[in-house]
Amino acid sequence: MAATLATLPASSSALAARRGGASVTTRRASAHPARATPSSRSRSAALVARASVVRVEFTPSDGGDVIVTDVTKASVLRDVALGDKVQLYEGMAKLLNCGGMGNCGTCKVRVTEGMELLSPRTDAENGKLKGLGEDWRLACQCLVGGDTAPEGAVLKVVNKPKK
Repeated sequence: MAATLATLPASSSALAARRGGASVTTRRASAHPARATPSSRSRSAALVARASVVRVEFTPSDGGDVIVTDVTKASVLRDVALGDKVQLYEGMAKLLNCGGMGNCGTCKVRVTEGMELLSPRTDAENGKLKGLGEDWRLACQCLVGGDTAPEGAVLKVVNKPKK
């Protein structure tokens, strides 16, 4: 331990550590001080306070239990689903999906209510969902929630849809 303490710089925290033998945790200053200012934090808190809550209901196509979650800020639907342990993928797609890039098309969901709460379809979705109705989306490509969502909005999604 003496060798480790000898390598510490002679600062007040290092001297305190030598005297008391306590461990010292140092924090680095933010590389972007504008992001860490109290005024920016209060603005962020105000935006979160104003954001509407969107209730998202995930219903498995096989008739399992409905999983309900609330979204308070704009989030990717795939992240919301996986964060709440919703099964978006089946079989090998659990391991071999594209990780949310819109390349594989394995996170297809069917929106039964609240389509207006989602962002518009992307080019990746238009390519992967050819031949399917407008109510089909790739969970990795659509945002749900945000400041523009009406209060009390509900989005109903069928995951693992049957083909």
